[in-house]
Amino acid sequence: MRADARVSGDIPLHSIPADMTFRQWCESLAPDRADPSTGRMLRGLRVDGRPFTLNDRPALAWIYDQAPSSREEAYGRTLVIMKCAQVGFTVFEMLWAIYITLKLEPLTVGFYLPDMSLAKAKSTERFLPIIRSIPEAYDRLIAPDPGALKPRRSEGNTRLRRMGGSLLHFLWTSGRATTESFSMDVLCFDEVQEMPIADIEKTMERMSASPVKFALLGSTANHPNSDIDFFYRRGNQYRFHTRCPTCGVEEPLDEYFPACIGYDPDEPDPETGVPGAYRYRCRAFHWIDDPQQGAWKPQDLAADPKTMSIQFHQMLSPTVSARDIYEKYLGAHDIKNFHNRCLGKPYQDPSELPVNDAHLAACVAEGARAGVVWKTSGSNTFMGIDQMGGFNCVVVKERLPDGRHAVIHVEEIYDDAPFDRCTQLMEDFGVQVCVVEQLPNFNDARRFANLEAHRRRVFLCTGYGDIDEGIARWGDGPALSASQRRTDDAARDRWTVRIDQHKAMSVTLRRIGAIGCLFPDPAALVQEVREKDARFQAPILRERVFPHLKGTALVTERVNDLERRYRRKVEKRGNDPHHAFAFMLCDVAMSRAFNTTTIIFPDLTATPSPTRPGDHPLVQQIFRHRQSEATCGRCKHFQLADGARGEAGEGICAFRSVGRITTVRDIDPEAGCPGYEPVG
Repeated sequence: MRADARVSGDIPLHSIPADMTFRQWCESLAPDRADPSTGRMLRGLRVDGRPFTLNDRPALAWIYDQAPSSREEAYGRTLVIMKCAQVGFTVFEMLWAIYITLKLEPLTVGFYLPDMSLAKAKSTERFLPIIRSIPEAYDRLIAPDPGALKPRRSEGNTRLRRMGGSLLHFLWTSGRATTESFSMDVLCFDEVQEMPIADIEKTMERMSASPVKFALLGSTANHPNSDIDFFYRRGNQYRFHTRCPTCGVEEPLDEYFPACIGYDPDEPDPETGVPGAYRYRCRAFHWIDDPQQGAWKPQDLAADPKTMSIQFHQMLSPTVSARDIYEKYLGAHDIKNFHNRCLGKPYQDPSELPVNDAHLAACVAEGARAGVVWKTSGSNTFMGIDQMGGFNCVVVKERLPDGRHAVIHVEEIYDDAPFDRCTQLMEDFGVQVCVVEQLPNFNDARRFANLEAHRRRVFLCTGYGDIDEGIARWGDGPALSASQRRTDDAARDRWTVRIDQHKAMSVTLRRIGAIGCLFPDPAALVQEVREKDARFQAPILRERVFPHLKGTALVTERVNDLERRYRRKVEKRGNDPHHAFAFMLCDVAMSRAFNTTTIIFPDLTATPSPTRPGDHPLVQQIFRHRQSEATCGRCKHFQLADGARGEAGEGICAFRSVGRITTVRDIDPEAGCPGYEPVG
């Protein structure tokens, strides 16, 4: 408790004038002033021990002007600030919460952070030092609770602090009950980059019955279309446009970074005085001495007017010089960290997203050249199913003679019993092997897999984990565990697979990048899709599948600096990539059919992309081992064993190898085999 804090039992209500804005209130607290009741000099507002001021931060002062100053301005609004590091968002948030609590008392404010430790630190290390330098607010904080059995002065506890008739909760979104247990008038989310969007949306419902309903979200940036950027894109997206004093052009400096910083050999360095300084400049190379001269402008004029979103970078900070920014950029080991914490912008490492628009366009073009089209039926195909509650994503592929994959059907199934439609697709397309996620609808998936017609063809993915060799471990091996031997055959799930998710997804996405998976016309297959309560027709491949493939990231991160251990994981960038997982499961099904847990890519670099299947060297190799018009070597299901040579090379019959290994020679006669299909 501060020694010079004023303590009074007579606390005036609504002491802030109705027409005083948030910024005016903050500036009125900044200078040292005399206490009107005692005449004692009170220290002005302190932030981290230093006097508060916005005089050298006009760009930041504008943000203070956007904070609501009345119940009418606050009602139903959301303010989103996507920022760089150390720009003062927490100070802004704390001051505004104190201001609006004093002005609109009684009020319930919820401060939410990602976890309990951060919430505790914010309550004790950030909130208390600020409120102790605001006598009026501090008086309310320590005033005895009139409803207590033994009223006493107290600053409250780390989770709950009372200011007069108002309550301030310091909570976290990762707790099961903390997002559900309290009704709120105002919500303040800090470090949104560490919070799942679903948790934030769930917490927002705490304001449903409030007459205020104001939400403030702030965080350093992270990935595009996720975290704080997800909410930023919902708003009007204000960015600061720095004005060039020479040509008058206004443009965000981060729009053309690092070209916005240049070296002037004649200008003295502001720190050393030695000639040679880094300076800001416009695109025409005119020098800009003050990057805060300009205007805030929205990027999206058609956005929801109730959501204001702002992006703030370090080049607008008077304490960070152009040299500081440029040297941090040159010395950055983690370029994502630089973009997030210095430029205040989301960043995605291209190496983490193996699939982009160029890859997909190439696969579509090659699919057209190879004659790949959408089909309604087929034979010897492969299926992957990713399932959710009453919603299945299905992909059906066939294997081309040259070893590449061809997508012939994709579908989103919305139904109370979606596996009924999957059963129909199994029959229509003559699916040879299908892999399906067993969760969350375990009973339905298990019933689908155990249909008599599906046994040995449908495999349940029982989970994910690291696998030393290959991408999958199948559950129908000869050896049974002790628990399996004690389980009745009817209750045992024998046709299962466990997948190394990172490896399998890497193979799936890398195949697309290598133009090893061909697509039909992405606009030709139109289906009804659903987004929440909306239903509309859309080209399923272009509008649904492609975004999922592009939004699936493969991440490797260090988990222990001392032991240099790393963790591999698959992450989403945006919406849940259900179609990407369906593609992965389909590829695992293909690896099963061709009797290998390692997916082997065809050699697509030896020759230009073929216009006919027979032009590819793998197909030509099969033809060289063909001895007659009706041999295994001529069948499309024949796979030459790795390293086999000679006129009688050994291989695998993919058609007869489902559930067991069937080795054949390329010169073996087909002898009426029901799966025989000649190549070409």
